[in-house]
Order: sequence, then C-alpha cells, then structure tokens
Amino acid sequence: MGVSAALIVKDSERCMARCLDSIIGAVDEVIVVDTGSSDRTIAIIESYQNKHNHVKLFHFGWIDDFSAARNYSLSKVTNDWVFVVDSDDVLPQQDQLKVRELVNKMNKTNEQAVFDIVYDNTIDGVITESIPNGYVRLFPAVLRYEDKIHEQISFGNLKRIQSDIHLLHDGYDFNIIDLKEKKKRNLNMLIESLKEDNENARLWLHLGREMSVVDKDKARRYLDIAETKAKSAELIKWIRHSKEDLK
Repeated sequence: MGVSAALIVKDSERCMARCLDSIIGAVDEVIVVDTGSSDRTIAIIESYQNKHNHVKLFHFGWIDDFSAARNYSLSKVTNDWVFVVDSDDVLPQQDQLKVRELVNKMNKTNEQAVFDIVYDNTIDGVITESIPNGYVRLFPAVLRYEDKIHEQISFGNLKRIQSDIHLLHDGYDFNIIDLKEKKKRNLNMLIESLKEDNENARLWLHLGREMSVVDKDKARRYLDIAETKAKSAELIKWIRHSKEDLK
C-alpha cells in the first residue's frame, strides 16, 4: 500500500544525483528506466543502488514514444501508488513528507484519485513560472499513459485533486538546455504522432504551443484546429488560454 517513484531518463548525469537525493526518502521504491544513456547516468544510478535497496534500474530501448517508456516504468512498480518524476525535477525538502502523507490518507479511506502537483519552472535556480495544475504526477499505479509525446495519464472518471506538492524543474533553463534542439525534437514527434492520430485535439494544442516560438501564424492555425476537435471544456479553456498567450 506504499508509493513508488517512477522515472524515465537518458543522458541525465547533470541532474541525476540531485533528483534522486530529493526523492530517495520520500517514497518506498524508486524505479528508474534508462532509455539509452551514453554518459555517466547509469553509473550514478548504480551508485545509489549500492547504498539503497529500494532503488531499481531497468532498461528500455527508445522507440520515439514517451508513453511506451513511461508505461514500461509503471509496469515495474510494486506499490499501489506511483509518483512520476523527471530527472530534471527536484522535490523540495519541505514537500518530501507530503507524498507518503497523501497516499496514507487515501489508503485509510480506500479512495482512488489522481493528484496534480505544482510545477515550478526555474532559471538559474529562480522560479520563473508556477503552474498550479495540469501535471498529474501522483496516481494509482494501475493507470497508464497515452500519446507518444506530451503524454498524459488516462484516468477515466477518477476524481482529480490539486495537491500542494511542488516540483522544481529546470528543463527549460536556456543556460543549461539547448531549447532549439528540444523544440525541434518535440515538433517532429508531434507531427509524426498526428499522422497516426489526426483527431487528437491535445496533440494539435501541443503542436501549436511548440510552434509558437518558431512561427506564431502557424501556431494560431494549429490552435484553431485543436479547438475544433476539442470535446472537453477543460481542454478548450487551455487552448483559448494558449491563443491569448500569442497576442
């Protein structure tokens, strides 16, 4: 009835130890799936395995599908709840007790729900943007992801609850990350995904958002397409908010 952390990683030597340090005591198990690292990422994870029995390393060949890799990591979880973290995330010290506390509360009442966390984007260690919802990261481990990129957990009719757990994320810090290459990768994956699933409004939304830093006119067209295909009020709201950001 405990909680596992689940991560998919690749070439994360810059931040791997920092991430593991922040979650190692917050969960009962740490599942790390490497998707093809060529740097010291695996050596760093193995050093934590030698010190902590609840750290487990697995390997998954990258197939341009984030959901496939995420779902493989979830298949290795042995607890009823999972807390999904990226290698460039840090769980703040003041929030490290909250993960188990929340899970224990749900277990006592035998409830099932999914929880959003507060996502804090940072540059040079300073929070530049806080996103209070839209990131489901704590949920029953039987659930699975969908979409090859900008993957989302599929939770059906389960209640969605906003938690006060924060994650600090520096994956968009231009001092560290090559944002142009990251955007190019994302755009290519989104375009390929839409060839297979052209009616997916969420993919059109993300294509518009990614394109906004390259070509605002194209971004608007993609967001318009997203709105025509969207069925949920929540998704339509997100699309319209994205359109406002382009003005």
